[in-house]
Amino acid sequence: MAPPPSPTSLQIESVVFPPSVKPPGATNALFLAGAGVRGMEIDGNFVKFTGIGVYLEDKAIPSLAVKWKGKTAAELTDSVEFFRDIVTGKLQLILCL
Repeated sequence: MAPPPSPTSLQIESVVFPPSVKPPGATNALFLAGAGVRGMEIDGNFVKFTGIGVYLEDKAIPSLAVKWKGKTAAELTDSVEFFRDIVTGKLQLILCL
């Protein structure tokens, strides 16, 4: 099964994340599931120090949907358990730093 289409690359700050990647030695491409920046507040200023892209296998969507179907974007964004399921699930996950 082909990865769900990501229409375009995603630019976060100065980092451009392609819509899909194929890791060396892999037989299938991974789709861009999300991206963002990480940083911390220092002396009242938010200092960004890395950009992160999360790429998943196509089977990630039906696998995650079993538990998370019907939740709003806000509910998923605020759920530590949802992100834990992404990271600890039996899915191929690539973080590009």
